[in-house]
Amino acid sequence: MPNENKLMIELKDILQVSLLKDAEVLAGKGGLTNSIVSVNVLEVPDIIDWVRPGEFLLTTAYTFSHDIEAFEKLIPQLKERKVCGMGIKTQRYISEVPDNVLKIADEISFPIIRIPQAVPYGDLIKEIFNRIIGEQTKLLENINDFNSKVRNIMLRHGGMKAIAEQIYRSIRAPVAICDDIFRDVHFYCPDRDKETMIENDLKDVIAHAFIRRHSSVPDMRISESFVADLSIRRFVIPIYFDNMHYGSIFLWDTDNAIRAQDLFVIESATSLIALDILNRITLVERENVHQTTFLEQLLSDDHDEQSKALENADFYLFHPELPSQCIVLMMEQDRQYQLTPNNARMAKNLNTNLLNLANRLKQEYAGYFLATRKSDRAIFLLQFDNDCGLDARNSHLQRFIGTLIRCIDEKGVLEYAHIGVGSCVDTYRSLALSLQQAEQTVRILMSRQEKGKPVLYYDELGLLRVLGHPLLREEALAYADEILSPLEEHDNRQHGDLIETVRVYFASGGNLKRVSEILFTHYNTIIYRINRIRDVYGIDLRDPETAFNIQLAIRIKELIQ
Repeated sequence: MPNENKLMIELKDILQVSLLKDAEVLAGKGGLTNSIVSVNVLEVPDIIDWVRPGEFLLTTAYTFSHDIEAFEKLIPQLKERKVCGMGIKTQRYISEVPDNVLKIADEISFPIIRIPQAVPYGDLIKEIFNRIIGEQTKLLENINDFNSKVRNIMLRHGGMKAIAEQIYRSIRAPVAICDDIFRDVHFYCPDRDKETMIENDLKDVIAHAFIRRHSSVPDMRISESFVADLSIRRFVIPIYFDNMHYGSIFLWDTDNAIRAQDLFVIESATSLIALDILNRITLVERENVHQTTFLEQLLSDDHDEQSKALENADFYLFHPELPSQCIVLMMEQDRQYQLTPNNARMAKNLNTNLLNLANRLKQEYAGYFLATRKSDRAIFLLQFDNDCGLDARNSHLQRFIGTLIRCIDEKGVLEYAHIGVGSCVDTYRSLALSLQQAEQTVRILMSRQEKGKPVLYYDELGLLRVLGHPLLREEALAYADEILSPLEEHDNRQHGDLIETVRVYFASGGNLKRVSEILFTHYNTIIYRINRIRDVYGIDLRDPETAFNIQLAIRIKELIQ
């Protein structure tokens, strides 16, 4: 059931009742779209403490007949309390509403309406309430009818195009539904004149529809703006379900006829529209199960499993003997969603983002790739033609990585993303190696926690190719700790700089003067430190074997930790 607080009628609608056929809007016409929920009578000076948002106040201005200044002060106060407007009878206590009062009302768009002298308050209040109840009943009927039509479209598997068409039939205005997950835009407007009016703005909307930034507090409100140079209102209705944003509905008010009630009717069906997107996600997920199985077998180091995958290679357009490369994207879900109490929702958010990412890449990357998602990560398999040289492969890879980073950044989650790139292998037989390299690389990248560096390439690891291997990593660190522990213990205990001095010593080729310059430390102090390292800890930095062990240990610490 829709929120009853939103089943409101605009003030201009009650001007259609028979007793107000001769009423006149004296000021504040810009506020006639204010929502009216009830009627009250203002004939006492302290009414401001009793008014409620959405009330329409009726008055003869008796209270202000001898205090116009109080009348002037009251109008902004009523506006602040969200009173929708005022109906006033003149001639009895005041002949006309003072110009200053009308000026203030115009400036803040607070409607002041002259009520015909002969209209009884009791009858008017009854007629207004009947109109409000009647409009609310009609609105509920429209909501139920529209939702029923959308449900029928979904049951017939009509899709977003049919839903866009139904929205147009309801409001007779151009409509575009932007699906954020599958990055589709469904536009409908059979009226060529209307389409021509908004043609340029439609192109702009399509160009920027999917560029959104992540927000911890999603904006679920309908927004309104004017199309530049056309004086056409454009409304945007977000499509949300369970705090997840799935897209937006764009409406162009080419006839200046869209009312708040019309928007509410459409907004009431956004959960159904989100459900249609979710149904499509479910179908894609089922397809992904098969593709995931194919990739798991293909990327396995078990040759029997790879042979099973090759039986379906044609279906996925995969060529076993072409050069291929693995990329792993890891999302730090504990950091990204650490304030989210619902783990199931966290997983759904992450999975939806990865699904959106895969669809974006399909649209923007021209080369061949396969993708699969596993809880906190996505695995991509790129493949290149045999006549694609090294430079061309690197160019394709950079385009893919660039698109990947741009997509992640637009979602506002780049700081939680880590991308490891394995080396390019000649045939499918070595794909398991490329995947292992990508996973090893992304683990190293995550351990570094360096901001602004979301990508690491295996081919650039150097010594870390060996030292960063899961089977060797702990042993390498243990070796480094064993070599450096005497100096580290001294530094921790004395707040010293022996490790840094040694590091700079080797970086400077043993030139003590250069070491003192780099460390901004007196030359004699550097000599003292080097001698202390030799005499106290038995470490002679001039000994080739000792120098090698120390440098290797420092390098292990730098690379791995």
